[in-house]
Amino acid sequence: MMRNLTYEWRRISSIRSTWILTGVTIVAAAALAELIAVVAAYAVSHPTGPAGPDGGPVEVATKLSLGEFVTTAMTNPLSIAIVFVILSTIVAQAFGQEYRHGTIRLTLTAFPRRVPVFVAKAIVCLAVVVVTFVITVLLTIVIGLLNSGAVGGDAPSVDFFGPAGRMILYLIGYCLIVFAVTVITRVLALGVIIPLLFLIVVEAVLVNLVSRFVHWLPEVMPFTSALAFVNGTDMVRNGLVFLAWIVVLVGIALAVFRARDA
Repeated sequence: MMRNLTYEWRRISSIRSTWILTGVTIVAAAALAELIAVVAAYAVSHPTGPAGPDGGPVEVATKLSLGEFVTTAMTNPLSIAIVFVILSTIVAQAFGQEYRHGTIRLTLTAFPRRVPVFVAKAIVCLAVVVVTFVITVLLTIVIGLLNSGAVGGDAPSVDFFGPAGRMILYLIGYCLIVFAVTVITRVLALGVIIPLLFLIVVEAVLVNLVSRFVHWLPEVMPFTSALAFVNGTDMVRNGLVFLAWIVVLVGIALAVFRARDA
């Protein structure tokens, strides 16, 4: 297994797009965090609202705590879209590039046992994704500390460690779904697009149109459950629903990978 992991690390680290995508993720997440800090600082320094007893405006905006700032920067929809789309592309490349360029035959010639190949690709890709995400969180903390006009500067506390930890689990699960869809379709683009469309369009339409007739539908949707899990709503049930989808899709992908010719 160590040989498989070493091989996959050399493969992923030798691809220029891996470093480009991780760099873009970090820069984009940092830029968005800085934008949030600037907007928050402007709101604090330009109070608005009805006139107070002395005739001046009433301040309605207060500084964010460091935990609130990090949670806002990392869990808003735009951040999720940026981080998930870019990092999931790295995961999709693990099999998508191999099928596209035909190098999967060389990989399976060097490592005929397919299960270790499948597992090694998943482990190495997820490790890169998690490390990149942790770097973005640490950079966001630094940005918060540097923007004293928007952030109170309190020490990191549990109010963002919980959501950040659940975001990492959500990211891992999402990437495993992308990984599975890529293996099933053998097309890198479909591996990225299908889960994204399901997340943004299909699931939202199904929930809005059908949930009035099938009340339990939102409770079994993968990404609806995952977002509820991140937000701390019924975490056990929503986490298990999301996990069940992951297990089923990854199981199908592994079965397909073992059964198909290279």
